[in-house]
Amino acid sequence: MPHYKCVACKTRLYSAASPPDLVGDLCPECGSLLEPVGELAEIVGFRSIKPRDNQADGGALGTHQRIADRVDGFHSRREEFLAQARVDAERWVDEGGSCIAEAATLPRPKTYS
Repeated sequence: MPHYKCVACKTRLYSAASPPDLVGDLCPECGSLLEPVGELAEIVGFRSIKPRDNQADGGALGTHQRIADRVDGFHSRREEFLAQARVDAERWVDEGGSCIAEAATLPRPKTYS
């Protein structure tokens, strides 16, 4: 049966290709692995999607590239976070291991006689 489902984003895909052609392919919506459908009852309520044009974007490489870009973005954000944490840790050590709070002078409270 040429139907595939993505459980992660609750979508279904119909493909005229033979069943082994899409085994191991990724969902065009979220990038999760597509699963073959045994019975149509499994995909009742799933949103129908269309396959991406594999000729236009280089086939599965486009999906794989999108996932690789997400991983690269995650790593770059992590490096930025770690760099900021190092700066904060060095500042904490330089201050003798304590937070120095700057005291602000407050006006005297009004007294009512």
